[in-house]
Amino acid sequence: MFEGLSNYFSIVLDYSVVLECSNGVLFDELLNLFNDYGMDCYVNDTFKILHKCVVAQNDPKDQYVQPAMRSLMQGLLTTNRLHLINTCNTEKFIEQINDIEYSVLLLTKKSILFKRLCEKRPEYNHDVALLTRSGLKMYSSVAQMVDENPLPQISKLAKIDSYLDADARASFGDIVNYNGGERLTLDKRLSGGAEGMVFFTDNSKLVAKVYHKGVITPLRWAKLKKLTELGITTRSFCIPQHLLYFHNVPIGYTMFLGKGTTLGNVFDGPDAILERYPDWTRLDVCETLLSLIGKYLYLHMHDVIAGDIQLKNALIDNSNSQCLIDMDSVQIGNLPCPVGTEEFTDPRLWGKDFSSFVRTLADEDYSIAMLVFTVLFCGLHPYATRKGAETLREEILNKNFPYTLDNSDTEHIPLGGYAHIWEYLPEHLRLMLYRTFKEGKDYEAVCWRDAVQEYMNELENFKYDDPEAYKLFPCENYNQVTIDVEEYRAKLNPQKAQPAQKTAGASANAAPKVAPKYEKKTFANAPSGRFVSASVGEATGFIPEKTDDAAKNKSNSDASSAPKKKFFGLF
Repeated sequence: MFEGLSNYFSIVLDYSVVLECSNGVLFDELLNLFNDYGMDCYVNDTFKILHKCVVAQNDPKDQYVQPAMRSLMQGLLTTNRLHLINTCNTEKFIEQINDIEYSVLLLTKKSILFKRLCEKRPEYNHDVALLTRSGLKMYSSVAQMVDENPLPQISKLAKIDSYLDADARASFGDIVNYNGGERLTLDKRLSGGAEGMVFFTDNSKLVAKVYHKGVITPLRWAKLKKLTELGITTRSFCIPQHLLYFHNVPIGYTMFLGKGTTLGNVFDGPDAILERYPDWTRLDVCETLLSLIGKYLYLHMHDVIAGDIQLKNALIDNSNSQCLIDMDSVQIGNLPCPVGTEEFTDPRLWGKDFSSFVRTLADEDYSIAMLVFTVLFCGLHPYATRKGAETLREEILNKNFPYTLDNSDTEHIPLGGYAHIWEYLPEHLRLMLYRTFKEGKDYEAVCWRDAVQEYMNELENFKYDDPEAYKLFPCENYNQVTIDVEEYRAKLNPQKAQPAQKTAGASANAAPKVAPKYEKKTFANAPSGRFVSASVGEATGFIPEKTDDAAKNKSNSDASSAPKKKFFGLF
């Protein structure tokens, strides 16, 4: 399959190849390609982040991903052939790999990167290898790949307004079928709503959602079928597991029972969150947020866009345990999500019939940004304003974001400690939030996760001197946990407490300076001012010629002298 790539010096590897090919001969072929020909491998920060998201879900279907990653990384690290490009942004990533001569970009058609390239169409003039069901397809540029593989148009099923209904309706005590003959008994009713009812069953692991009459359209049923075929069985998602039938008529689906209470009940101001989690600090908020964004990125890796992101569509048990619910309404492939919450939806989509178009990852980015702000601010909406317009809708349309980068104006920030939350956020997060909600800039979902991770790292390493920086509500008299910074620093490093850094909330102009994470190394053939970051091994530059003997011997010679390294904690 990959033999045609052996003529290249380097492969720019997208994470989708690892995720989708880890269990099979294709991945062995990829390993052999790198090892037999001594090729270099380039990945970016997104590669690392997506792997962490997959590992965090701990889904049984991904059991081969970590061993595959370990095999790939060990082979490349011991020979100094793995290079990290320090960016999550798609356009910046493409700009930098444009400088890597004799290289090929390898990705799959289901990947996040493929969709981003289709949406943004950045200029990339090297070859692209697209892995599809029918094999490996080669293109001379991103433009050619996108032109020949456009994103799918909305399914024709979306226009069918008939229903898959029968007179018989399943209810308490009835026996329903799934998996072509297996039986379930509907026990006590768990909940009910406009769409249907949820029942406990005689299978303690499964609950059943049974729709009311006039709800199951051909589109909904096709979507449920695709969702069950994903094979996602982690308890992080109340995603359809089996299709349910009653007297051979479709009635609903099974799912796992979520644990916890909705985010909206917890992230609802100081009283709600401190009553539920009195021992929480800013670290717990960051952990919650990282976990949530990771789940949405995991869906994106499976061609699913949540669509209706909001606080009531996730359950929380603790800071590292949440579950996404109402998964039957999501968009999968070209089967659209018909619903959305205006307060969490990009205003550019307002007024549209959500069931009439296929949403893009860019559409979801805005909702992820909303989630970031709302969780960091313990339930507050970014456009919630004191002394403002009569409706939140007006504030959103006018981009009346009441926060400033220099903290010079707090008149319109709601009371309750929210001004201090903003003041104590790190500068990089404040800047992203300001540019998003005041200036209308877009950041990719993975960039938000990266930014929150950086914030959490600073909290975990107790970079801030001021103990207020670690409180849920800094500088407020709420009954909340206070951290002794010096004590925790001493525990973190018994030999020597970490040097003090300026207070997080001093001012935007006096924000702490964070040392660069990775060394920037310039390749010999790169234009002035351009670089590709070689964060592992040594930067070797590019070789003008490559003989067969040199390619075959490179791996053995490098392996004997290079020390083993870990790939930034991925294992």
